[in-house]
Amino acid sequence: PILSSLDVIRDSDKVGLAMQEILWNVYPARSDHHPGTLSICLGMPVLIKYNEATEAGVTNGAEANVVGWIARPIGGGKETLDVLFVRLKTTASTVKVEGLPDNVVPVSAYTKSIEVQLSDDSKVRISRTQVPVLLNFGMTDYGSQGRSRPYNPIDPNECRNHQSLYTCLSRGTSWASTVLVRPIPMQVAKGRLSQQLRREFQHLELLNEITRLRYI
Repeated sequence: PILSSLDVIRDSDKVGLAMQEILWNVYPARSDHHPGTLSICLGMPVLIKYNEATEAGVTNGAEANVVGWIARPIGGGKETLDVLFVRLKTTASTVKVEGLPDNVVPVSAYTKSIEVQLSDDSKVRISRTQVPVLLNFGMTDYGSQGRSRPYNPIDPNECRNHQSLYTCLSRGTSWASTVLVRPIPMQVAKGRLSQQLRREFQHLELLNEITRLRYI
């Protein structure tokens, strides 16, 4: 990466080896989900984080598996990705890219200006060139909304309330493919609606009654 002159006044935009290692090891959540390193292998599940080709299903949030890549050495026994080839898990129709199998698409590296939060909570702005994907071994209840998951393992202890639990359970396409890794805590299953949500339901009931009186 290149350190940005917009962050602070610098004598150079070069990154020292020590700083480079620090930036590589920062969690993606602290670098705008634009990771410094990607440990990949064939079959690795990944989540695409950039709308590269919406017409081909290569969109932010699309799930896929790694089938190949093009990389080049950058020294020190390391390589940098230029293109990652992935097979999309779900598509509205078969995606065909010339020279590639069905539903296999290329995801190219691109340069993005990001703010990185370091372990001491200080921040630095850099320009990073990386393939926009994240490893996809787990997903939050928020991230799973609107998805159908043929295999849906759930850890109920990580659910904050019954709404979170409902979201997780309802993502599975069948009970046979839904796995509870731990029992459901009763305080989660029997939780009350928040005051904000109760107020929202009250407003919807009022709007429904107003509509009924006006048009029915």
